[in-house]
Amino acid sequence: MVKAWLLAGVALAAGWAQAPDAARIRTVTAEIAAISGLEVKRDVPFESISRDGWKQWVDDEVRRTVKPEEIRADELALRLFGLIPKDFDLRKATVDLLGEQAAALYDHRRKKMLFVQGATGGMEDAILVHELSHAVADQHFDMRRFLDKTAKTDESATARLAVVEGQAMWIMVESQLRQAGGVSLTKSRQALDLMLPAMGQLAADSYPVFARAPLYLRETLVFPYSAGIQFQQSAIEKLGRKGFTEVLRNPPNTTAEILHPERWPAPAVPPPALPPIQGLKPHRLLSAGTLGELDLQILLKQYCGENEARDLAPHWRAGAFDLYEHKLTQHPLLRWAVQFDTPESARAFLAAYARVLQGKWPETGFSTRTEALLEGTAATGAFRISADSATVRALESLKR
Repeated sequence: MVKAWLLAGVALAAGWAQAPDAARIRTVTAEIAAISGLEVKRDVPFESISRDGWKQWVDDEVRRTVKPEEIRADELALRLFGLIPKDFDLRKATVDLLGEQAAALYDHRRKKMLFVQGATGGMEDAILVHELSHAVADQHFDMRRFLDKTAKTDESATARLAVVEGQAMWIMVESQLRQAGGVSLTKSRQALDLMLPAMGQLAADSYPVFARAPLYLRETLVFPYSAGIQFQQSAIEKLGRKGFTEVLRNPPNTTAEILHPERWPAPAVPPPALPPIQGLKPHRLLSAGTLGELDLQILLKQYCGENEARDLAPHWRAGAFDLYEHKLTQHPLLRWAVQFDTPESARAFLAAYARVLQGKWPETGFSTRTEALLEGTAATGAFRISADSATVRALESLKR
């Protein structure tokens, strides 16, 4: 369900009083090559832009990469799943979030570094390494093809972004450790264990727009960095320096592989069949996509708590959804299906989802509530959610 246009990778810091010069950029890219084994093939072009210019760049990118009707469909799907409030403006929030956070960005479409002018935030060296790591990787694995051009589901788009951002985070931390005379990440992951719990809190403390955003947006913005760096660490521990190229040559296809690196590379699992719908003719399809482990983790965390999310989400094996709208009334209709590893896991998720329903629609009423079936009505309409063997299938917002 996570859409790549919501997850544009930007470095978190306040800005640059003065952009680095060409000599500094060459020094840093040489350091990145020494860490990763990816040689620098050519100089990296760069330019400085104002804070207002950056915000305009973000707005233009969203306008260029996603159509208004796609944003509306994503907004409606997230609302029906209970992941954003009823009147939430998804496009504005995305532009505000990304506009707030960036100090520098490697534009993989234009093959150029952008430095955002402003007061310094004290992390310029680290940010420079992070973003130039994207530039060096791009010289070996075309990021336009890797992130934009490959036919993929939204799950694989998120996984690929986590590969790219996780690799840059790993190189950034390794560079900082080397400068400080610390122990290399190749010998110990202790630095990651100390750093990662503070990442989300640092973003919340530093960026008010981020702090006010719904849990889903906060989690999906941080995921490529926090989970991605752990995935890269596991690849290095398993493959040595070949891990830098192998994660790009043979990327994971799901957020589950990022969250559980021992599963990578995992064989593709076909999405489960969605439940049949009677009377679809007067409806039009608005959106369709995947439901991944990350989606389930956030949903359960929001409505059932961290412990239940931690216990249930890893049992995910495949998932899909689609969203329809009545052509005349515009009444939405959501259906989804999630396959789990065992029938017991499916029934446990169904029981948890009863609480999700009550959390997102407080006036929910159940006419049937068993270990295999939930039926009833909520604010948006009727629902029917069933556990059949290891698969949970749902119809929500059915017209009463």
